[in-house]
Formats: sequence, structure tokens, C-alpha cells
Amino acid sequence: MASFTEKRAIAQRHNNLPYIHAINTSIHEQTRLEVSPLTGQIKLGTAEATAVQGGEAVPIADPNERAGWLYTKALAGTEKFNYYHYSQGTSAKLLSDLSCLHSIITIDNYVSSQSLVFFNVYTQPTGVGDAGPPSFPYHSKITYSISPGEHIIVGESVQCWSIHKPNDHSGKRFVEFNTKQVEGDGLPNELIWHITVHSDSSAPVGTSILVEQVGYNLFRHHNTIQIRGALVV
Repeated sequence: MASFTEKRAIAQRHNNLPYIHAINTSIHEQTRLEVSPLTGQIKLGTAEATAVQGGEAVPIADPNERAGWLYTKALAGTEKFNYYHYSQGTSAKLLSDLSCLHSIITIDNYVSSQSLVFFNVYTQPTGVGDAGPPSFPYHSKITYSISPGEHIIVGESVQCWSIHKPNDHSGKRFVEFNTKQVEGDGLPNELIWHITVHSDSSAPVGTSILVEQVGYNLFRHHNTIQIRGALVV
């Protein structure tokens, strides 16, 4: 797992131009979510991709030439992928500004319930009552996993979402991820630190996941900000 120093460097890179230009931001003067069809790209093997991977498992190109980054757990242990894709930009954003998390994924091999992805939102440490460990401090962590009653078919490309369902339609079936677990306070006025898509460190050998796109929506001062990052090879 990456050290705090490495995580801090990743966070700093996420506020610099190379990463910011790796994704497109659309701002609409509207009161509801409307998504731009444009998608930025994060290319495997680039500095931006290394920053997104955050020191965890490095994915590969799909041998069947599908779009996205493929991860297959080959050995027993705690290996996982974490894709960090939040850019603060010129001003900090609050948990209350976050209106949607989403990702387009395919589960290529389902071994157990640990073979699925989940979303994490971390808030900035304050030095008082922080929940994170010294190696990776954060004030709160909010985890969103698959909702009861939802299902994903092996080999099916789906659009996972949390908080509010996005209005855009990628042509993929929507799957809700709103089973919520909060570590720390998780208060609306906390500052967003990281947004990630994760695999489970306890996933069994053989788990195989393709991630094609990551993103999130922010809603603030009647503006909707939509972030889309296509993971390409």
C-alpha cells in the first residue's frame, strides 16, 4: 500500500494541470443533472494513470480488446486496485456538494461477494478526531457498495452509481450502489479529499474486473459539474 507521502504526492498531482486536463469538466447553469457526452481519457502507462492507480495494483489492457483497464487477482493476498479520480481544482468542495458517483464496469469472473467494486469518498484530515490511520490520514470515509436486490451478470457491462442516479445514459444497465457505511463523522460540511473506485483487498484469487470509466457529479451554487474519465490503453 502507498505511504502517506506517496498519497499526498498523488493528491498534489491531482491539482496540477496534467491530471486536470486528463478529464473534461462541464458546468451547466441548471438546477438538475445533465451530463455532457464528452469524456476525458486517462491512458494506461502515463503519469496521469500512475497517479490514478495510487500505488496499488497496476491493471492491464484487455486481451479481448475491450475498452478499459483489466485487473485479475492472480495470487492470494491483499492486492487490490484503487482508482483515485478526484481533482479539487481552484476551490475545495464539500460532501454536501457531491451528488453522484458512477463507474462503468464489467465483472469478468465472480467468485464471491468480495469480487465486486465499491466507491470510497475520503474527507480532508483536520487534526481533530480524524478516522484514518497515520499512514493515510483522513477525517471520514464514506463507502458505497451494491444495494440489496441489485445484481450484476458475469460479462455484463453496467453503469454503477451512488447517491443520486445520473440522468445520462451510456447504453449500459444502471446498478445502484447505495449501501452506505460511514467511518468518522461524515458531516456535510467536510471537505472532499479523495474519490476512489476500489476492488476488495479480500477478493479471492480469480476475481477479474474491467473498469471502463470513472466519474462523479458535483452540484453547487446552481451549477452542475460533471467529471468523466475514460480509462484507455
